[in-house]
Amino acid sequence: MAKGGYLAIVIGDKYSSGQWIPLGFYCMNEAQKLGITLKSIVVKNMEGNRAKMNKEGIWRYRALTSDYYIFKHEYIFIFKIN
Repeated sequence: MAKGGYLAIVIGDKYSSGQWIPLGFYCMNEAQKLGITLKSIVVKNMEGNRAKMNKEGIWRYRALTSDYYIFKHEYIFIFKIN
């Protein structure tokens, strides 16, 4: 990573044991501890994803019966290397 360059990270969150784990925000905090400057956050909407297209009902059923949340977004963090 060159000084003055940019770094982009695409990351989603996690659901484990009935608890939401904000991996995106953990990642952002760790990068800032390294002295990397956060320039932008883009929230990528994943609704209508081809892998789950026309299967919303089954995914909703699985989420309700298994006690987890269906994430419909990812984060794109843009950092500038100081």
